[in-house]
Amino acid sequence: MSLPDWAPAANDEPVVWQGQPRQRVVHLGVAGGVVLALIVLASIAVIISNGLLPTALSAVVGVALALLVFAVPAGGAWLWRRSTRYVLTDAALYHRTGVLSLTVTELRLSKIQNTSYSQGIFGTIFGHGTVTVDTAGSQGAELTLQQLDGPKAVHQRIAEAAGEAKGERRDGIPGSLDTWKAVRAEVRRLRAATTGDR
Repeated sequence: MSLPDWAPAANDEPVVWQGQPRQRVVHLGVAGGVVLALIVLASIAVIISNGLLPTALSAVVGVALALLVFAVPAGGAWLWRRSTRYVLTDAALYHRTGVLSLTVTELRLSKIQNTSYSQGIFGTIFGHGTVTVDTAGSQGAELTLQQLDGPKAVHQRIAEAAGEAKGERRDGIPGSLDTWKAVRAEVRRLRAATTGDR
């Protein structure tokens, strides 16, 4: 995976994971738009059948309004999905959003305190959910990755990458190898000083 141009990362940061909201978000937007358009068309049919407005005017206004109420949720969902991206490197988590204006959020992995994921009833059934990332000193969620496929796996990747960035090891021993080598060298120096070995 290559680093996208919008991410303000160093060129040597390898990409661990990239994602965006799931495709079904657009499907839900289209379904919502269809329902709203049908409601508008049914309302216009009632207006025409009761003779409240001229038929031609009602039909033109009704079709235009139906197209509008279809386009808003469907287009909004499509634009949101298309403009939202997530990138996880070995040093930071990046979130990009925006259509007319661009917003990029960078969370250094060493600052991440807590990660969690949640799935509602449909998320559990269909395998999607939300990952929440908290940083030191933040009030509430610092970053929320919404409508992701496989949120548990994404959560684990972020938690592991954050742990590695802080020097935590997967085997549960805190600190990096270099830290423990320095501790060993200091213990040997103290032993030599106390026993008189040189």
